[in-house]
Amino acid sequence: MAAWKTIRITKPCTLRIDNGNLLVEDEECRFKLCLKDTDSIIFEGDRFTVSAKVLAALSHHKVATLFCDKYYMPSAILHPYHQSSLVTTTIKAQLAMDDAMRGRLWQEIVRIKITLQSEVAEHFKKPIPKLHDYADQVCPGDPYRTEAKSARLYWKTLFNDLKREPDSFDIRNQALNYAYAILRSLITRDLAAAGFLPAIGLWHDNRYNAFNLSDDLMEPMRPIIDAAIYLLLQHFDEEYLVPDFKRSIIAIFDTEFLIFANGRSSLRTVCKQYIQHFKAAIHSKDPNRLHFPSIDFQILHECI
Repeated sequence: MAAWKTIRITKPCTLRIDNGNLLVEDEECRFKLCLKDTDSIIFEGDRFTVSAKVLAALSHHKVATLFCDKYYMPSAILHPYHQSSLVTTTIKAQLAMDDAMRGRLWQEIVRIKITLQSEVAEHFKKPIPKLHDYADQVCPGDPYRTEAKSARLYWKTLFNDLKREPDSFDIRNQALNYAYAILRSLITRDLAAAGFLPAIGLWHDNRYNAFNLSDDLMEPMRPIIDAAIYLLLQHFDEEYLVPDFKRSIIAIFDTEFLIFANGRSSLRTVCKQYIQHFKAAIHSKDPNRLHFPSIDFQILHECI
């Protein structure tokens, strides 16, 4: 059975391993979690005690682990360290990619991202005709920064002149950043589990970033998050991320509103399959093996 639970640790507690299970204790209660059934865990704040043994167990069971700072915003992730049985083969294939292959993969990633941005904007009655042109104009490697040009138009239109900032207290930025961080942790987990080096990217190449490849591959998923957050913001009239809002954001990843591989699926499941398609593309040296999800907007509205 595939892991499915997302756990949020929000109160002062101690975590340890007991007979292979995660034991969580505080002054009032004590309960166990089966790590085999846990897909992701979010530590919010700094009011918990966790041992190296717990971190090792989370990594062993490939639990996507996200740590938040004192403001309860995501600050770090833990990912498994090469648990694929074909790790050497995969790393060699990743490092052997030439510039032409990297350029073609990045071209497809950017093209799909802009296409989805256009679809999201159109769905919410804020069409951006220029995005159609940008999607058609993307070249291998995106040397003309089409992705950046599209982003400026997209954010200005969809979220009414929203300025994207990592440390903003704007509720829209908070919600987007929280969701993106969860997505990044899932992508990173699945990349590491598939045998990739998340630090070696296609386009992102920051020497201080351990997740360049994660940031590359999550780009086409961002408009999916944007659409869900746009709808959630209509239900929450808050100035900051209250617990109910966070729970609703987490639920985005388990809602089956995506079409992928000719079937409906959740974002959590799509991430795993998407990385496997990326792996097939790398090993076969065929960019066309990389496939992307699309949004079923009707189902999305029904679920939010």
